[in-house]
Amino acid sequence: MAARENQGYLIAVIILVLLTLVLALTTFLSASRMNENAGKLQEAEQKLLVQTNMSQAYQIEAQVLRAYVGELGPSLAEVDSMFDRLDSLQLNNQLTDAQKNSLGDVLNNLREVRTEYDKDMKLFIASDGGDQAQEQTYRNLVRNLNAVLSKAHNKETVLRGEMDRIQTQADTDVAKMTEKVTELQTNLKTTQDTMEKDKADYKSKEQSLQTSLDTAKSQNESVNRQFQDYAQTSTAEQKKLKNDIKGLESEKSAMKVKLDRYEQENFDLHDGRVVRVAHKIDRVYLDLGRADGLRPNLSFAVYPQTSTDFQRDEYKAMIEVIRITGEHQAEARITMEDPTNPILAKDYVLTATWDPGYSVPIALIGLFDLDGDGSSDLPRLKQMIENNGGRVVAWNDEQGKVTGKIDPTTRYAVLGESPEPSAEFSGALYSAINELTDQAKKNTVQQIDQKKLLNWMGRHNNATVEQLDSRIGSQFNRRQIENQLETEDLRSSDR
Repeated sequence: MAARENQGYLIAVIILVLLTLVLALTTFLSASRMNENAGKLQEAEQKLLVQTNMSQAYQIEAQVLRAYVGELGPSLAEVDSMFDRLDSLQLNNQLTDAQKNSLGDVLNNLREVRTEYDKDMKLFIASDGGDQAQEQTYRNLVRNLNAVLSKAHNKETVLRGEMDRIQTQADTDVAKMTEKVTELQTNLKTTQDTMEKDKADYKSKEQSLQTSLDTAKSQNESVNRQFQDYAQTSTAEQKKLKNDIKGLESEKSAMKVKLDRYEQENFDLHDGRVVRVAHKIDRVYLDLGRADGLRPNLSFAVYPQTSTDFQRDEYKAMIEVIRITGEHQAEARITMEDPTNPILAKDYVLTATWDPGYSVPIALIGLFDLDGDGSSDLPRLKQMIENNGGRVVAWNDEQGKVTGKIDPTTRYAVLGESPEPSAEFSGALYSAINELTDQAKKNTVQQIDQKKLLNWMGRHNNATVEQLDSRIGSQFNRRQIENQLETEDLRSSDR
């Protein structure tokens, strides 16, 4: 009985040991499988992180490209934030160097695309339309270029029509002159024929009276004297007709030169237009630039876009070019503006001393006192015109010396003060003013006053010296003012 119980205990112990071994083996196998699965899980999580980052990178790349194309998704304002997101993805410490390099390749590709995009967007050209206010995308670039081409075509059509009109008018004037010259030549031929006939009659009378020379000598001498008087009269008339013909031919040549110049210039057209206005920083943007020969420091008067006659209409503001930003783009600062009549987009800009690609020739006649100090400001006015792109081709000084000459190519004759001869001003000055004025009239040069020239150049004409008392004298503080004006002109030239 006791043996059976011991045998049962032994069997139980053996079974317990076997169960313990089985449990230990099962535990070992489970731990091994768990470690293996943990490694696979970590590897899968790493791949998922990489794929997630790469997916986000490709999504950002697609969004940037859609923004550059335009109207397909995000706006250009979001592009910088997208680049920042790419940078942040690359800085993830959980990625390996190879994985970071893959994200870097995507970022570098996008930067290359951005470089090409910036180059392409330089093709944006300011026009009169509203396209330049849109985002600079490839879709808007095509629209902008199409608007600019349409504007250029329309402008060319208008200019061609105006040129045809001027050519037709010139042909009409030349035909009238030719008809008048033909009439004068006919009259001259008639006079010559009459003279030849008179000569023939004289010879006939001379032959018929030869037989009675003694009795008709006195009568013959009288006839000779009459003929000589008539011949002198005919010669004088012939000389006068030749002088008239010469004058008409000279006038015809002058008109031809002016016509050729008119075909290159149109005085009634504006120089450019305002594209955009930034009143908060006192800046305007023009449709003129490097290709038009524009340079900094040129001043313009601003006219409303409804202006049709720049000689009669009043300017509304003044601006000065400070930077050339493109072939047909420039930035200017506002130097004078009426808050009740501000500058608007599409307003005209005009200066009398400069045309796109051309320096306007100008003559100065008389005395010019810009600051009201009683002394001549001729050198300063000449410097202002040249700084503003013009050329002074003729002028006179206070002593009456004339420099240069007015010809048909001169655009404007600016009239200053014309004092009568006195103790202060000699008769030579009066003669010089008359000489230049006659040249301007002879060559049909447009005459304007000093105020209009300064207005067209976008300059103020306010006196800088005020007479306080007649006992002080007209030379009060003159040297100080002249030094100040010279300093201002030098600063303007340095800019």
